[in-house]
Amino acid sequence: MGSQYRRIGLGAGIAALAVMTVAGCSGSGGGSKTGSLPGTVTGGSGQGSAISLVADAISQADKAGTVKMTGTMETTGTNATSGTLTAQEEYSPKLAMSMSMDMGGQTISEVLIGTTVYMQYSGLTSMTGGKPWASIDLSKAGGATGSLSSMLDSAKSYNPTTQLSALLASGTVTQVGTATVDGQQTTHYHGTLSAAQVLALGSSQGHLTADQISTLQSEFKTAGLKGETVDLWTASDNLPVEIKVTEQMDAAGVTGMTMDMHMSDWGAPVNIGAPPANEVYDMTSQLDTALGSEN
Repeated sequence: MGSQYRRIGLGAGIAALAVMTVAGCSGSGGGSKTGSLPGTVTGGSGQGSAISLVADAISQADKAGTVKMTGTMETTGTNATSGTLTAQEEYSPKLAMSMSMDMGGQTISEVLIGTTVYMQYSGLTSMTGGKPWASIDLSKAGGATGSLSSMLDSAKSYNPTTQLSALLASGTVTQVGTATVDGQQTTHYHGTLSAAQVLALGSSQGHLTADQISTLQSEFKTAGLKGETVDLWTASDNLPVEIKVTEQMDAAGVTGMTMDMHMSDWGAPVNIGAPPANEVYDMTSQLDTALGSEN
């Protein structure tokens, strides 16, 4: 039973709560881009101006509270895989999201309401008495599943621009030029960050808070990241249109990951609801037992 839970990608689905933020998941390409300037330039206002504009993009997104996203994700290594994601999210004043992921030939639908995650995927009904949805109440999860609850606590402090903290932490944000992304004229920013740089960060670093720095350092340690490259495209209102993150890592069977997320409808209403109660099977205790048997 335990290996079956692993195979359906449950871990990847829960991890997406933290990423979406994001970050969201994504990959090596998205909407069309045209007209970028060659090379890397800081622009007439210099690098400091680029850093301030990226910080403002995060601030603008914080205020929006909701967003819709589409993207791709691609990993490299012996366990290489790729997939796509469509999602909508409310991250302020509360956290709720719904998404559909196509990974490794399988579609996983996921909804987060409060502390409960609902999942739907092929083959699930064989474990749920025929019900199409399974639920996991992370507030009640203990033992092996308790770490998932901790991930939810972390996700509550995230929004879809969390990965941009790495761009600010790099201290070398550059304005690359302009590009047309998803039909909008955008400004392109770029930065790179190594694990050594992240771990050397103090409790305060420019536009980043102590909590943001701590989260970034924890992410690098947990995922075994060696380095990260972040690209951001913002529209005229300085809201993100696209965020692309390329990570170098040392994980089991995975040497790298590229996420490319396209964002729209900032601040627009979202419709996120739980599945009908009679279609849901509560898998909280069953999952905890299954995962525990694998440790």
